[in-house]
Amino acid sequence: MKQTMRKEEKECVKHRWIPLLGVDKKKSVPTFLFTCLKCGDLKVGTQTIKISRFRLDMGELPMNSVAGIRLMNEPSVDNTASGLIINATVDTNSQGIGAPLFMASNGHLNTTSASSSATSPCVALALDTGTGSKRVLLHGVLRSDTWNWTTGPGTSSLIYISTATGTLTQSQPSGTDQVIQPIGWALSDDSIYFTPSMMYLTHV
Repeated sequence: MKQTMRKEEKECVKHRWIPLLGVDKKKSVPTFLFTCLKCGDLKVGTQTIKISRFRLDMGELPMNSVAGIRLMNEPSVDNTASGLIINATVDTNSQGIGAPLFMASNGHLNTTSASSSATSPCVALALDTGTGSKRVLLHGVLRSDTWNWTTGPGTSSLIYISTATGTLTQSQPSGTDQVIQPIGWALSDDSIYFTPSMMYLTHV
């Protein structure tokens, strides 16, 4: 049977967005991650991610080849990051660099906690202090000398959102209605590989 390669289609101008689902109290609930039924594009909040064998774009940040994304090993300087970094509007962040952020209904980012699924999922880490137009890490490596992570096999190096707003932990939240969302793992005692799961669980 003769096979043909599918060519890249024209730009989709009438997206039909549907939310991908997370889990809250054993029930499926919509998240801030969407996919288009027509073309398959992904969207985090208001930022559209276009992925194909031809390109990877996010919002107004085109990356036409893998050279456009530069990942490296652990950064050698405190409070530095490497990976997929964008500018976004941050409305709340009193914790500073490394604070986990969720996307609110207005498309802005705010600090999150595992105390309630109302601020889930975490989609980014703050790379600047304060609020306004700030750099955030969507995927990659971040170093902070204030951390003291444990590394090791299995789940011992996993990192979660903490019940303390704007902080991270290696202790899985265990209280009623608290959110379990792995957001990465420890590369060393002072650096993490941030790769947040859009699927999360809550305790009952």
